[in-house]
Amino acid sequence: MITYTALKSHPNILYRLTGHTQEEFTSILDKFHSAYGEYLRGKQFNPKRIRAFGAGRPSHLVTLEDKLLFILVYVRTYPLLFLHGLIFNLSESNACFWVHEYLPLLDIALGYAHKKPVRQRGRNLEELIAEFPELIELGFLGDGTERPTRKPKNKANRKSWYSGKKKHHTRKNILLVRPDNQEILYLGKTRDGSVHDKTAIEEERLSVGKRMKPIPIGVDLGFEGLSIKGLKPIIPNKKSRGRELTDIQRSQNKTLARIRVRVENAISGVKRSHSVADTYRNIKIGFDDLLMSVACGLHNVRVAYRYQKV
Repeated sequence: MITYTALKSHPNILYRLTGHTQEEFTSILDKFHSAYGEYLRGKQFNPKRIRAFGAGRPSHLVTLEDKLLFILVYVRTYPLLFLHGLIFNLSESNACFWVHEYLPLLDIALGYAHKKPVRQRGRNLEELIAEFPELIELGFLGDGTERPTRKPKNKANRKSWYSGKKKHHTRKNILLVRPDNQEILYLGKTRDGSVHDKTAIEEERLSVGKRMKPIPIGVDLGFEGLSIKGLKPIIPNKKSRGRELTDIQRSQNKTLARIRVRVENAISGVKRSHSVADTYRNIKIGFDDLLMSVACGLHNVRVAYRYQKV
């Protein structure tokens, strides 16, 4: 069984198992403590509770550090629950139970740390701009990301989950990223793989208030024809049939590609968590969306400590 006490003196192993440095782990732990305290109070004062609070066998995950380590290792490595239970001296059923208990707490903790991306549909982006005024000049970078999933048993889902682009059943999210440090500011709802990127971002119903100058958003050709109030899509020049791009257009595309690659780097940072990169195996409704929210929040923690030097 691995414990935080054993790994504390081996920061390199802690980093490889969780994807986070000792400093980042400690910062998450502080907020996880608050989220776990609320979780315990909810359990203690539940009117349906029968047994006395604290009854039952003691947990193998004794300390709060071990509980956080347990869920971070799961998000980072995405092992089979049988194997995850062996690592932490738990049965497969207990490992499954605690994964589903601790993952929402980690999501809440990242929200307390202000590292969780915005999720609200129909959001006016003025709230983000008020928090980060520099976005007026920097703008946003937008893109969609997909992760493979197993072939659904439900025949109705087989067609809607199939991505013609990836030639596989997938789940899709839309992200908005800061161009300067690759922080993820907005995460869209998890959708079926067959939904087009342009349709997915339009269904988020984003908007910006009236401005003299629209805010730029850099996207790829998959968003051609995109129209969002207050935003000006910056899209690469597309070659017409029988006509080559001019040298100026090629230069513009190259300049945009140098900037837009940062959203690809951000997505790569999110997918350091194998739970959103490997083939999705869980069956609980909404669990895929929760994993993506947590992975984006953990990416933002890394951004804060490694790029902004907070």
